[in-house]
Amino acid sequence: MAGNYALEARNISKWFGPHQALKGVSLGVRDGEVHAVIGENGAGKSTLMNILSGKLTPDDGELYRNGERALFSQPSDARRAGVSMAPQEPTLCPLLSVAENIALGAHPLGRFGVDWDGMRRRSVQRLAELDEDIRPDGPIGKLNAARQQVVQVIRATPDWASIIVFDEPTSSLTMRETTRLFAFIDALRAKGRAIFYISHHLDEVLRLADRISVLRDGELVARLDAKQTDKDEMIRLMAGRTTTRAQETERRACAAGRPIVLKVAGLTRKNEFQDISFDLREGEILGVSGLVGAGRTELGKCLFGITKPDAGTIEIKGKATRHASPAEAIARGLVYLPEDRKKEGIFPILTVAENICVANLGAFRSIRGLSWGRMAAAAVDYAKRLGIRLESPRQAIVDLSGGNQQKAILARWMMRRCDVMVLDEPTRGIDVNAKFEIQQVLRRLTQEGLSIIYISSEMKEILDISDRVLVMREGRMKGIVDPTNLSQEALLQMEMT
Repeated sequence: MAGNYALEARNISKWFGPHQALKGVSLGVRDGEVHAVIGENGAGKSTLMNILSGKLTPDDGELYRNGERALFSQPSDARRAGVSMAPQEPTLCPLLSVAENIALGAHPLGRFGVDWDGMRRRSVQRLAELDEDIRPDGPIGKLNAARQQVVQVIRATPDWASIIVFDEPTSSLTMRETTRLFAFIDALRAKGRAIFYISHHLDEVLRLADRISVLRDGELVARLDAKQTDKDEMIRLMAGRTTTRAQETERRACAAGRPIVLKVAGLTRKNEFQDISFDLREGEILGVSGLVGAGRTELGKCLFGITKPDAGTIEIKGKATRHASPAEAIARGLVYLPEDRKKEGIFPILTVAENICVANLGAFRSIRGLSWGRMAAAAVDYAKRLGIRLESPRQAIVDLSGGNQQKAILARWMMRRCDVMVLDEPTRGIDVNAKFEIQQVLRRLTQEGLSIIYISSEMKEILDISDRVLVMREGRMKGIVDPTNLSQEALLQMEMT
């Protein structure tokens, strides 16, 4: 590998339990260069960038700063080396002002403490580089997502930062803001800053990058000159060899002839998704695929009544409905497993039995209140059916592994006997074995008549488990496709174009 790198990773490997997220990855960035790192969801991009910014430490391999060995055991070590990161999701303090957020952790000091006037003047100067319409004095929590992202970028590019990592910086930006961001990055490059740029939008990569590294399944599979490549080559390298799905064709054919349990027509929610229409049949798994910002999670939440549509209709078993709340959706037989299991899925202070039975407490009432014995017996029964590994139904849910926690949430809704289950990233953050077990459980449930909407950012998973796939891009529906003989490359092409 050529030298003269401002920041270099050599043979970086990282494990999360039995899963190896990075496998001997080596790459570097030079001063005055934009180095794009691309790959499918789960390829290892964010893990690598978190190592470069000190949020994670590698299990093997080394980092070098200007040719000298560097050890980033925490983000402050990376900051002292001049490395800053603009994360995909804003990490801002909503009750503080815009100016305070920009200066957070590095407030200018005067004779009597913080130099508030100086901080405000500096924030006005920085805001003018990207969006002069943002006022520095108002609380940042009142800004929309796009403007919060702008502030996040400004905060992540202070004068001391000579190496900057951008992770999906345009995911919530408008076209105008994206254009200004590109000009801002061009100016940073002209000043000699070294930049890593992560994006699913390949047009952006070709517009900005000098060099491109392609990750697939935790490995570096290609290094490209941005001036000598195109989107087709990048997609082919990201997706790898064409793979076909060894499908349960008989089961799919059977599902195709069954009655429709959920019918969605023209469903629209402003600034999230537009004109989504599909049918879901009894015993069918409908995959929902798309890149960051496609509107998949927003669609799932709207179907469950967490948010309200601006237009369109929803029918469950032939009856029109517009859920006023999740409670109404549950009563009509539609349930939702959220993307963030820890924050929105489990009740962390409750036991395994309580988490499994919480949606069906009426079945356990007795004269003296809730019957703990019946709840425990029911939880143990469902634990056996789903292969949940636990010591006792009284065990705290947080003591279970991620995969077993997810199975407990599945058990909760199985006990409720729902008709339609919307799963948002159901295998995120769990190991390969638990992922396989959950998929086997879901297939068994469809044989019993359950219908599933399966939202996932992992293309292989979508192709493996789905009977049909609804493809979304930037809030719009690209189409519904049969995954039989559909390659990851072809699916990725649909998601990106």
